[in-house]
Amino acid sequence: MRGPSRSKLDLIVFIVFIAVLGAGVVPLALGVSANSLATVSVALSGLYGAWTGTRPAGAPRSRDQDQERR
Repeated sequence: MRGPSRSKLDLIVFIVFIAVLGAGVVPLALGVSANSLATVSVALSGLYGAWTGTRPAGAPRSRDQDQERR
């Protein structure tokens, strides 16, 4: 059985999921084009990736990064 803390976490995740869906549906309902919304989404995900320091698995490494590993 799930503990009470797990149920609270599930509820929080569900609320965030609904909020993200709403953040995409509301602009579309207000007449924003899907292309504009997609462009903003890609830009924001790129900024988030830069902020967290993530990069695609196949992305080439710079010389500085290679020297740091040695």
